[in-house]
Parts: sequence; structure tokens; C-alpha cells
Amino acid sequence: MNDIWHFFTGVSDGFSNALSTLNPLPVLIAAILIGLFQPKADRLGLKALLAVVVVLAFQIFLPVVMNHGYARWPDLSHIGAVVDLFLLYVFAYGMIGVLGGLKGMTKLGAAKAAH
Repeated sequence: MNDIWHFFTGVSDGFSNALSTLNPLPVLIAAILIGLFQPKADRLGLKALLAVVVVLAFQIFLPVVMNHGYARWPDLSHIGAVVDLFLLYVFAYGMIGVLGGLKGMTKLGAAKAAH
């Protein structure tokens, strides 16, 4: 029973650390750009994954490009890094879906107005 308690407190601490250090702004900007330029609102999961990968690659390799050190890979052995990536994926998925829905509604409204 004690091991289970330690596991859940570790998961709880990981979630709280991830939420306190999460910076969703870069992935939201990438998701907005993808959402605005998408032709159809389909394959939202792949588009959200693309947004997260682009932002993650930028964050990993920016120190190398700017000659400030080495690539900073996320440590996926910590629950906080996994939660961060999952939450960034959820934010990107939601933003791309909302923008796709808005684009669809505006196209439908323009089509109805033209008739």
C-alpha cells in the first residue's frame, strides 16, 4: 500500500510541477498558424503533433544555432516532461480544431450569403 501511495504522490508532484512550468505560447502560435492555413479541418491529431514537433525542435536546437551550448533534449524519464508534452498537444489540438471550425462556419456563411 505504501508503494502505491508514493507512486500517486510522485505523479501528483509531477503534474503540479508541469503545470507550474508550462509555457503554451509557442505551441499556440504554431497551432494558430497551422489552423489559419489549413485547407480542411481534418486530421487534427497529425496537425497538432506537427505543431508540437516544430516547437519542440525549435526549443531543442535553438541553443546550438545561437552558439550557447548543446541541444536541450527533454528528459522523458520524468513525469513532468511527459505531462508538458501531452498538455502542449492538447492545446494545439484544441486551437487547430477551433480555428478549423471557425473557418468552416465563415465559408458556410459566405456560401449562404452568395445564394
